[in-house]
Amino acid sequence: RHLAPLLLWLMARWSRARKAASLRDAPESSEAKRCPVCLESDGVQVVLPCQHALCGECLVNYVESLVNQGKVAAEQVACPLPECRHPVPSNVLQAHLEGHDGEKLFQRLLDFQAQRFEPEDGERLLNCPTPNCVKMLVPLSLVEQRADVNCPQCRQSFCAACTQPSHLESCEEAELKRMDPAIRELMKKQSWKRCPVCRHLCERESGCNFMTCPSEQCKGETYFCYLCGELLASSDHAAHYEGFEGAIGLRGPFGSVCMNKREPDSSLPSQPLPPRLSVVRGEEEGSIALRITFSDHRSEPPTIYYRIWLA
Repeated sequence: RHLAPLLLWLMARWSRARKAASLRDAPESSEAKRCPVCLESDGVQVVLPCQHALCGECLVNYVESLVNQGKVAAEQVACPLPECRHPVPSNVLQAHLEGHDGEKLFQRLLDFQAQRFEPEDGERLLNCPTPNCVKMLVPLSLVEQRADVNCPQCRQSFCAACTQPSHLESCEEAELKRMDPAIRELMKKQSWKRCPVCRHLCERESGCNFMTCPSEQCKGETYFCYLCGELLASSDHAAHYEGFEGAIGLRGPFGSVCMNKREPDSSLPSQPLPPRLSVVRGEEEGSIALRITFSDHRSEPPTIYYRIWLA
């Protein structure tokens, strides 16, 4: 009498186990496929080229997350399964996204891919200086020659090296002519330098003289020396500041000499003024505090060390 409930429970478990085994051993149909994102089988509507299936809503959400993160390269727009990562062609995405209210999302994807287009070796993608105009591909040789090119849409003639209207003088001299005098004075005062590739202004706040340009064009893959402005390779991090006569003991990339600028400037960095110490009222009633005020100081290289003794 007391064994009846136990037998019923065992029979129910055995029945469920047999059903699960039959489903596991049966060939998987398209209706039984589960979406690898939401783990549901009811809404599976999209089969990717790698034959992995997921529901339309999850596909839209997945692509939207990639676009929002800026992961739009061909190898990044891929099957969401970590063990697969098979790229999904644009035409396949277009067909599935347009069928699941994802037309605007697909346009965003195309816009991001166009903005992050990487030209092949020997080519350079240039922006026409005319506002809201187009981008154009030109041979890298024209950039190196600083030759003039013509925009195919607005017919504007501009320099392939600096992407500014055509000029007779060097790119640097033409830029100084166009620049506001106040900005020019600020650049000189702050010791800002330009990236030798994209010409973006870079400021070295601290650290070594081996600079990495973070601009949209360079994307952290352009390196140059902050002292001489020469374009460097990643392997030049130490070599550009060592290996020549007189370089030993001058702090390598943290010093004031490099392969092209071998004479140290004894006035740089100059000795900063000592900090001012004063006694002020503390936060708690009846207490006092010591205030340390550091002097305004800039140096080249801009690395400052303070040593303070408190007795």
